[in-house]
Amino acid sequence: MKKSSKPLIVLFASMLVIVTLILLISQGLRFKYEEQQRESAELVNRIKTEKSILANLQANFQMLSAEDMIKKYAADELGLVEADSNSDDKITLDIENLNRLAELIEETYE
Repeated sequence: MKKSSKPLIVLFASMLVIVTLILLISQGLRFKYEEQQRESAELVNRIKTEKSILANLQANFQMLSAEDMIKKYAADELGLVEADSNSDDKITLDIENLNRLAELIEETYE
């Protein structure tokens, strides 16, 4: 080889190394970008799922907090009945009657 061809070989080799590095870096960035895109799509799907669950929970809450559902639960599960202001089934006692009743109970259990 001639003495003048060595700088050309060094220049060619260094250019080849630089091009190889640029290609490797671009491939790495492309893979990283694709990974970020997949993660983004997964997060969007998770957000949609969570919003759907939230909507179902809100609908369920509204259904269960409706007055007619509360009354039905109170009547069926707890045995409660709704007070009616015009009902003749009410018992009214004044203080004197309550005191007499308390005395009778004390006498009975003494």
